[in-house]
Formats: sequence, C-alpha cells, structure tokens
Amino acid sequence: MASFHSRTFRLLGAQPPISDAAFSEVERAEQRLGRRLPGSVREWYAFGGALRILAEHSNNDPPIPVDKFAISEWKSLQLLPVRVESQGVCMWSIVLDGSDDPPVYVDVDSNGTDWQLLSPTFSAYVYACVWDYQVVLGQPALVQAQNKSVTEGTIESLCSTFNEEPRTFGWPGSTQYRFAGKAHGILIWSNKNQADWFIGATDEWPLEPVLSAIWTLDDVGTSFYDCSKIGKRVLARIWAKA
Repeated sequence: MASFHSRTFRLLGAQPPISDAAFSEVERAEQRLGRRLPGSVREWYAFGGALRILAEHSNNDPPIPVDKFAISEWKSLQLLPVRVESQGVCMWSIVLDGSDDPPVYVDVDSNGTDWQLLSPTFSAYVYACVWDYQVVLGQPALVQAQNKSVTEGTIESLCSTFNEEPRTFGWPGSTQYRFAGKAHGILIWSNKNQADWFIGATDEWPLEPVLSAIWTLDDVGTSFYDCSKIGKRVLARIWAKA
C-alpha cells in the first residue's frame, strides 16, 4: 500500500500496523475539530506507536496526543500544534492549508507570535526526526564539533560527495543540513555565527573515512571531539597521522 511515510518506515526497518484504537482516536479528533485531518497526518496517527516513534526520535520533546489536538490561528494561517520542546522553548505545528501533506511551522520562544517554516511537508518533518536519530545521533560511533558558520562552498562540496537528505529550518539552527553515506550520516545545525556538526556511523570503518573526507571543510577537523568510545579511537588515529 502506498504511504506518505514509506521512507520513514524504511529507516525504521518496519511499518507498524494500523491500530483500530488509534484510528478511532483520529476520527474522534476530526469530529471534535469539525474537519478531516490532512492525508499524511491522518495516516501517521492511525499507525500503532506513532506517538512513541516521535517521542523516541527527539530530545525528549513530547508529541501532543491526538485527543489534545486543538486548532489555533496566526495571521491568515490555521495551525494544529503537534509537539512541544522539552523545556517549552518552541512548538511545532502543522499548517492546515488544504493539502494532503501540509507544511510544518515552528515557533521559537515567541509564545505563538512568530512562526516560521520548518519543513515543506509533514511527511518530510517526520522523516527528518527519525533520520537524525536513526542515522546520526543514535549511532554507536559519534563525533561532534562546534565550528564557525558553515560556508556555501562546504555545502556544495558535501552535496557533491554525499547524498543530501531533506533540509529543515528554524530549529535548532536556522538551517539543518543532512547528508548520508552507506553506513554513516552527517547532520549540521547551521546558524549565522556557528555550526554544530554531528557525524554518526555504525562502526570505526565507516567513521574514519568520512571524517578524513570532510576534515578540511571549514577547518572543522580542528573542532571535532569524541562523544563515543569509537569516536575517541578514530579521532586519536587521525590526529596521530596529522
């Protein structure tokens, strides 16, 4: 069966079954809200474990249960909040624009007065959430860097070397860049004055070559530090060769 979330399920390694209880919850929410939810949203929340998947692939940022869905308005947009940040710094909302796979906006510490585009579609938003943790942040071989703002030349180089995954915007950087290889991923939170780099891999053998390949980009290699035992060993070998 075709699914808005096929890419996400491939990352997870399985598609959860449609849950009768979850589907009934969606229908009750639609009756209460007086409108049908967009196709990709309706599909996602009808799967068993949808809320758990979102919660697990986050920095402890709780998703809003379907029975708590409530529509709000901002300027000319109708917003459906679906998640809040663990410290209350930001909130994520679906924009009910009539499309089957609507955009997601984020409000960053403005108490609902300044929303900005985070993802062009809800399915891409869910995919990005899962990708970050499945491919990078949840991997056993992980290194990190806080570096100067990423340059256009570096992004061009990464695009030519790796497969680019969806970009998102607004939080936690102004732009999030994602790049994938066979057994590794690169996640960059880019802001005006700083870029946070995260390189995740399944083991030492894919981590070392990807670090070597990107080492000189924006001189990021000088800023890498380990946040895993595997990362510590790999960085030590690279520094020893320098």
